[in-house]
Amino acid sequence: MWTFAKWCLWAIAIFAVLLCVIVLNYGTPDLDRALLTEYYAKAPSRFLDLPNGGRIHYRDYGPADAPPVVLVHGSGASLHSWEGWADSLAPQFRVITLDLPAHGLTGRIPGDDYGISGMTAAIDAIVDATGLERFVLGGNSMGGKMSIAYALQHPQKIAGLILIDSSGYYPEAMPPRSVPLAFTLARTPVLRHLMTWITPRVIIREGLKNVMADKQRVTETLVDRYWHLLLMEGSREAMMEYFATPDVPVDPSRIISYLILWGGKDTLLPLEVGTALAEQIPQSHLLVYEDLGHIPMEEDPQRTAHDAMAFLSSLTDDTSWNQAARAR
Repeated sequence: MWTFAKWCLWAIAIFAVLLCVIVLNYGTPDLDRALLTEYYAKAPSRFLDLPNGGRIHYRDYGPADAPPVVLVHGSGASLHSWEGWADSLAPQFRVITLDLPAHGLTGRIPGDDYGISGMTAAIDAIVDATGLERFVLGGNSMGGKMSIAYALQHPQKIAGLILIDSSGYYPEAMPPRSVPLAFTLARTPVLRHLMTWITPRVIIREGLKNVMADKQRVTETLVDRYWHLLLMEGSREAMMEYFATPDVPVDPSRIISYLILWGGKDTLLPLEVGTALAEQIPQSHLLVYEDLGHIPMEEDPQRTAHDAMAFLSSLTDDTSWNQAARAR
């Protein structure tokens, strides 16, 4: 008779064979970092080499002596999310964008710290490298959360904050927030490992359709960019580490001078979150785009950048920011 142990061995063997078949037929190979850098690191892209061997991709737009603005992307995105804003803001402001660890052309970093400490350290490294003393900080989704965290760590450096569909704060009175599928899978060991091998393009396309209200904005070029950068060697492993990192909330009530932008059709972080966030923050102003989703600065860069410009222009009394002449 077959023993239970033999049945288990057969089950494991069959599972291993099926797994091999799946990987061989549907596996997605890594893409070469140098090749992706050549294609996606367009001017004014630069790289900052860190003492620990890591490397941060960033861009520095606009006049060196203009008031500086630092912009931080969300989960799974890259500094390319801000290209539309950079085009609009750079004539009047110095605009700095960066790829956070595990993202974009920064990718995996030594130590695999993709929590608040690692992300804010990356922001601060770029701030130091570009010589900024006081600046406006803006972020979308997870980038908003990291912007709040950075502002709490370095309040003397912050002239103002722009939060766009920001995570990091969720009202207790609201129903429990659904955890995105990628975060759930990354916390399941077997599936987490499988996701570093199998990353079909359709997942990226459907994910972008989920965060944009206007599905026509999800172009093939946009899908390719998100997909290619995720496939950079080491990045999928880094993203799994990032997704598995505990979600620690931040306290927005200690911050002032906020502009909050929110997509009225955001299905990941509904408008109620933005409204509650605005209520927590002194001197904040909430603008709602009824026809936009979770990443409004990508979905309608001109309109959202226009509103950001108005906010930035209102900070005229902050002379240490407005007269921020810095050497590149």
